[in-house]
Amino acid sequence: MTSPAGYIGTTPTALIGRSRDLERLAAVTAAPEAGLVTVTGPAGVGKSRMVMEFFRHQESRPGRAVEVFDFGQVTDTSVAGLMLRQLREQCYEGSPRVRKALERVGAGKHTLLFDHYEDVADDLAPLVAELRRRCPQVRIVSVGTARLGLYGERVVRLGPLPVAGAAEDDDLAAVARVPAVELFVQCARAVRPEFTLTAANARHVLALCRRVGGLPLAIELAAAQVKLAEPDLILERFEQGACDLRRFDHHPYSRHASVSDMVSWVFARLRADERRQLTHLAVFEGQFTMRAAVGVVDGFGGGTFRTMEQLIDKSALIADERHDGELRLSIPSAVRLAAAGALARLPVHAALRQAHAEYFRTVADARATGGRPGPGPETRADLLAAFDHWREAGDGRAMAVIAHALRGQSAGAAQARQCLRLAEEVLRAGVDDPRLHARTLEAAGASALLLASASARGHLDRARDAYRALHDRDGAVRCLGLLGDEAYAAGDLDRARRRFEEGLAVPADPAADGAAAERRRLTRRLAAVLRDAGSLTRAGERALAALESDLGRDDAAGAPLARYVLATVRWLEHDSAQARALFADAARQIGALPDAPERPECLELLAATVWKWRRVTDWRLLTSVLGLAEHLRRRTGPPRPRPLTALVTPVLAAACQELGSDEYARAWRSGAGLAWEAALRLIPGDDPAPAAVPEVPAEVADLLTKRELEVALLVAEGLTNRVIARELGIAEWTVVNHLRKVMRKLGCQSRVQVTRRLSAS
Repeated sequence: MTSPAGYIGTTPTALIGRSRDLERLAAVTAAPEAGLVTVTGPAGVGKSRMVMEFFRHQESRPGRAVEVFDFGQVTDTSVAGLMLRQLREQCYEGSPRVRKALERVGAGKHTLLFDHYEDVADDLAPLVAELRRRCPQVRIVSVGTARLGLYGERVVRLGPLPVAGAAEDDDLAAVARVPAVELFVQCARAVRPEFTLTAANARHVLALCRRVGGLPLAIELAAAQVKLAEPDLILERFEQGACDLRRFDHHPYSRHASVSDMVSWVFARLRADERRQLTHLAVFEGQFTMRAAVGVVDGFGGGTFRTMEQLIDKSALIADERHDGELRLSIPSAVRLAAAGALARLPVHAALRQAHAEYFRTVADARATGGRPGPGPETRADLLAAFDHWREAGDGRAMAVIAHALRGQSAGAAQARQCLRLAEEVLRAGVDDPRLHARTLEAAGASALLLASASARGHLDRARDAYRALHDRDGAVRCLGLLGDEAYAAGDLDRARRRFEEGLAVPADPAADGAAAERRRLTRRLAAVLRDAGSLTRAGERALAALESDLGRDDAAGAPLARYVLATVRWLEHDSAQARALFADAARQIGALPDAPERPECLELLAATVWKWRRVTDWRLLTSVLGLAEHLRRRTGPPRPRPLTALVTPVLAAACQELGSDEYARAWRSGAGLAWEAALRLIPGDDPAPAAVPEVPAEVADLLTKRELEVALLVAEGLTNRVIARELGIAEWTVVNHLRKVMRKLGCQSRVQVTRRLSAS
């Protein structure tokens, strides 16, 4: 028995990446009915470290006492088990000494903490149940890889540190914020104080953290090796299997001295059927669902489901409930690598690998044929493994199906390069199915477009022709849209306009909602091209048409994107309070769409327009905004189009001249951490001169009341009903009623027609 301070030490290292877990633990333990709380998770995940940190601060509160019982320090668990059984018997019999001890514990706000109890769990659980019966006011916290399984037990599950968050390995600022990387750097500096995360080693550190699955124990052991080796060498040795991560010093709250010892310890505590099931599940490279497990592994029945539940209870399987409500499972990385090695030596390996590849081909084909939703990004590793299998089997059709599914998951340049390589490999191998051939060409062209590769146009031209030969209008429209994007990125605005207009001219299939969404996207893109070409009137009309088409639809991104394009047109037309209000409203909405490729464009147009109107008051903020735009482009791609480059380049030159090279560089780097709302502070808040009142035809002015005319003029400015209500100080529903009257009096059926009627001479 000891105290948390004595157990963890007086000067622990900073706890990284566990703030939410600490909040969860605090919320659970604070509940009045939480008499028994178990913190569980995979071996080496840092359960003891987090719990001790939590209670180290709790212990300082007056009237509270925490007593720690660490069974990891016990050398003979059989003796410990015998003592626990005897203690329970004495509790039951009412031994005077035990009764006196229980009275002392029960008198105050005590917490009993049992750590590393796995080897004595069968003897500890009955004792804990008896303690809870006799001292209900005492809180008991247990920490281990398996829950005790008692009635009323509250469970807090701890998972590995996140290793996602950096779409590009060469984005130093993003990599440095990944919790697993933060832990690596902290531990590396403990043995080599001068160690620094640099652009040269960041991708190796991130790859190493991903390789060990974000497991803190493995990260700490890997980081300790920087005393002699650089991260790239550690990663190379680890991937070759020649690096058994091991420690040689004493650790106060970890029982494992190496990763291999930890894995052996985990397997030793599994029954034969559990080891067999876990080994078979190691055919999955990443997260998987129960549906996938049933589809790949044979023999699923009632007993197998119970075995899966026990693997979760013992933290040999990690359960993660996603936002869609579906449970996803994964095996801790080090355990999976060992299980996969064992699986490769079993006769069942070939059959499981075939079933795995067949399952993911079927899942990928669901997306290709327009059926069920395609596989999510968490299946990328398994799709790549299935692609390797079908490559070995020489099945070009299956390779094409999987390459097409991977295209929908590509985020950032690294994954786009991989998708392009696979798609071009399929094209070289040949695909007999004409429709799959067209989709593969489209996937190759879309990936090349993200990379600004010269091959994009050729792939997309051939894909468009292939779709036309198949009389697939929707596929041809998608390719025309991508060809328009390619021309816009290259700075050929006339060719981009022709491609978008050609796509919109293709007769639409009213039954295909996806095709209608693509046409709405083409309308928005055409408005942006017309805007950049200087045709602001036509651009405004197209943007208004796109907004009217998107309003009221389930697509949450369509209307904000159309409103954003309209806002940029209005602000470029003139610097007025209404134009700025429209832009600010649209920019806030687009900021809530993290995957919108227009986000960096929004910031760049904001900075360029503020500079154009001579409204720059904070050059450092302007530079940071452009730095944020570049950071977002790295994550969403593609590179900045030439029309935007022509706008941004002089702004950057002016900012560098105003700030000086050193301050400019610091402001640019700080952009990666700039919040979206902070970036929007660049929008000027005051109007330098009163806006001129537009002339209205006399016959229109005679038909409308003063309030209706005010609403109509603001509609012509492109403002939404919400912004109009804010400008006029009335309710949004009142704006809707006024607009209906305006349309009825002027004989108009849309906002576009109202705008034309007001501007008629």
